[in-house]
Amino acid sequence: MNNPPAASATGGQTARSATLPLAGRRILVTRPEGQQRQLRAAIEAAGGQALGLPLLAIEPVADATDVDTGAAPPLRRNLQRLREFDTLIFVSANAAEHGAKAIAAAGVEPPPTARMLAVGAATAREASLRLGRPVDSPAAASGSEALLEMPQLADVAGRQVAIFRGEGGRELLARELRRRGARVTYFEVYRRVHVPDAARRLERILAAGPVDCAIVTSIEALQAWRELAAGGGCPIAAPFALPLIVPSRRVAEAAERDGFGAVANAGDAGAKAMVAAAAALFPSAKIGNPAQIAHPKE
Repeated sequence: MNNPPAASATGGQTARSATLPLAGRRILVTRPEGQQRQLRAAIEAAGGQALGLPLLAIEPVADATDVDTGAAPPLRRNLQRLREFDTLIFVSANAAEHGAKAIAAAGVEPPPTARMLAVGAATAREASLRLGRPVDSPAAASGSEALLEMPQLADVAGRQVAIFRGEGGRELLARELRRRGARVTYFEVYRRVHVPDAARRLERILAAGPVDCAIVTSIEALQAWRELAAGGGCPIAAPFALPLIVPSRRVAEAAERDGFGAVANAGDAGAKAMVAAAAALFPSAKIGNPAQIAHPKE
């Protein structure tokens, strides 16, 4: 009796990959360089091809003393009084990373009884890992609005609240906490800088084939993507038709106002949530039948 020939390893691997939720999908990842590894690994584990296209670079805020006045910069002054604060809030994973580094560099520690909060689960994980402390975040959503609904912030009258963030940014959180009676201080620990060669990098990506969607994880990255999409040198034929995957309702609403036609809110900036949102965009993904939406300009 003859046994049927065994399937080749390559053929079996291809068959298995075709059943993965992102099989055949080419996905732009616009996070800064050095912050893409987990997300790209999760996309590829789901069968997709992760294409790095950093739109912003993240830099720590300079800690130089003013050469004219001799005054210490605001961040250094604030860190020297960190133990006065009852509540520490981190508004992004970048704020958690650079905030923890700034705290360590200053040789200070948050008070042991301080509340530690973050706007979302991914930011909470980053802050907890770097600070070695439990960090709470909203259970069902992410963003400032969800954070403000947490019971830990219901009664903050008279409390000292530190908000770790990048330079500039949204004022809603601080404004509402001050309305509730808190004394709020910003710890601006990083700045965002546009990556100058994004259009050329996108051209090289498109030379290898069209893309299916882009992951955009902040308002600032969305602004950079919009500027690239609206510019005359954008190599995508219909950039505003390219589906976007975003981490929160706020970013989703901003993308829709900007004219992007297909926006999926993952509800969190973590890799698991982003991959789940991408898979929901393409429920019938099949390798060899990508049906991509965005094509390079002819």
